[in-house]
Amino acid sequence: MEGQQYLPDGTPVRHYDVHSLYGWAQTRPTLEALQSVTRERGIVITRSTYPSSGRWAGHWLGDNAAAWDQLSKSIIGMMEFSLFGISYTGADICGFFNDSEYELCLRWMQLGSFYPYSRNHNEKGTKRQDPASWNSTFVDISRHVMNIRYTLLPYLYTLLHEAHVHGSTVVRPVLHEFAQERATWDIFEQFLWGPALLISPVMAPGAVTVNAYLPNARWYDYHTDEHINARGEYRVLSAPLEHINLHIRGGYILAWQEPANTTFFSRQNPMGLTVALNDSLLAEGQLYWDDGVRIDAYENGAYLLTSFSAQQNALEIKVEHHGYSDPNNLMFTEIKVLGVPTTVQQVNVMQNGVIIPSAHVLSYDSSKQVMRILQLQLHLGQSYTVQWS
Repeated sequence: MEGQQYLPDGTPVRHYDVHSLYGWAQTRPTLEALQSVTRERGIVITRSTYPSSGRWAGHWLGDNAAAWDQLSKSIIGMMEFSLFGISYTGADICGFFNDSEYELCLRWMQLGSFYPYSRNHNEKGTKRQDPASWNSTFVDISRHVMNIRYTLLPYLYTLLHEAHVHGSTVVRPVLHEFAQERATWDIFEQFLWGPALLISPVMAPGAVTVNAYLPNARWYDYHTDEHINARGEYRVLSAPLEHINLHIRGGYILAWQEPANTTFFSRQNPMGLTVALNDSLLAEGQLYWDDGVRIDAYENGAYLLTSFSAQQNALEIKVEHHGYSDPNNLMFTEIKVLGVPTTVQQVNVMQNGVIIPSAHVLSYDSSKQVMRILQLQLHLGQSYTVQWS
């Protein structure tokens, strides 16, 4: 504690005075060195942090253990670090210390797929705990939930952009969106991605249900597209071993992309939109897109920002900023609208108020009130209006 150290500018200080700044002071020069060598954006992960560390690094929540109580503690940790302005966070999936076990690790893979920083990691001398080390069932369940994560990467990437630009949160406590509901103040085993995706994982051994709180809004089951007839109340939801409960909030539009084994390949795949209408048949959302590697892409204007707005029977896709063109000629090929109350028989795609040819395929499920438009060719970086009747 009485050792002498030096700040980045060479100023001598006592360790006693700067103990909590030690890791913080190394984070920025580490990132700057990485970017100098690679000429790309890069990622630095640090355990030692201080407010503002999130500008230069992500954070893992430290050495945990292969124990059930660590699942809920990891959610608390992510929510806390969101308040500290550090959005890219996550815990060591399946536990760092001690040997993990099958059910614990599988439930943790489901939860960990929704850590912004998602890493299965353990110490030397413990048993392997990667999906392939268990059995084919474990692999299939893990692959399924990781594919959901990869599908939703455009939404997650946009949330991280908003955190960078506006200081908002990515992992978000339920109470931050529904502060007027007293029941949300004590929730720490559920969390949101931004305002729109509610994640309700299983936290206990042997459990095949989860007692989830559904705040006062319109909610749709992510897996089935069905409207959940519950709001402002707890609901016991089925959660067999292969399932994690995910719900989309009415009033929001999520951009997504077909998954692949790595982001290099998934970035080349077709995209889509899930439009979750609220009670007033409204929804909105955004997509931020850049090349994924350029340093200061936003600051230099080298990005594409697209807004989405749905009202009654029309969806507006509007380019708000066009400073980047993706070389993969990306297109929205599917639009799924949840909560459409009446049968849809016709869809028109327009640009500048003029109907353009479209060889799309339309379907409407009256039992779920879901409209799907397939085989679209809406180019990323162009504005459109989609109307249905």
